[in-house]
Amino acid sequence: MQAQQNQNTKGFSLLELLVLLAIVSVISGIGFPKFSKWSKDRTLRSEAEKITSLFTYATTQVERGSYPYVRVEFESGTSPGKITAKGISQVLLSKKINGPTDPSCLESDFTTWTTIDSHILDKDIYIPVLAPKAGITSTGSGAAICFSKGGKYFKQHGSANTQQNIVFDNNSSPTNNYVSVCHLKSSKCDPVGKVFDDDYSTYLVRYSRFGLVTKYKFNKKSKDWSGR
Repeated sequence: MQAQQNQNTKGFSLLELLVLLAIVSVISGIGFPKFSKWSKDRTLRSEAEKITSLFTYATTQVERGSYPYVRVEFESGTSPGKITAKGISQVLLSKKINGPTDPSCLESDFTTWTTIDSHILDKDIYIPVLAPKAGITSTGSGAAICFSKGGKYFKQHGSANTQQNIVFDNNSSPTNNYVSVCHLKSSKCDPVGKVFDDDYSTYLVRYSRFGLVTKYKFNKKSKDWSGR
């Protein structure tokens, strides 16, 4: 009986194994590029969401009155780039407003800042202009954006103020109130000319003097930014 069972047991022939391997190779060849692209997009989207959350949290603190003046800084010399949100007390802001000059968004404008939030960029991400690509990681440029309740003392410092304007929705007024998020290996990442690498997605975080923060993704078909 045992001998008969052994005779009825069949394995794969060499030809069948070769056909199976060929099928697996084809499926893998088709699926891996799509998975790789999805994985890169997921990393970029996650980074954009974290930056959006940091800006939103910082501006919310202003509107609640917890900190009347908040500075979001792309810390100079940090690698990977570090983004930090700092706030000051009402007493310090009042002293500055009543002085000879208004707040300038310089860290040296106030004697004391309180860190309220921070984020270290993913090592594979870089932010053009605000955190330019350098070597194999992004580095902080020292750019800063300051928010106040009602937007009265909204200021931009460094490259946050000097980067070029872009247009949203094909019909809005040009603005430089944005942070563009690209992959470090992108060969093209130009939010002004809308020129990007086909292999990588590009996200953008737009902020306003009044605290509104919105995340966008560049739509390569319409050649415009789509709210996300």
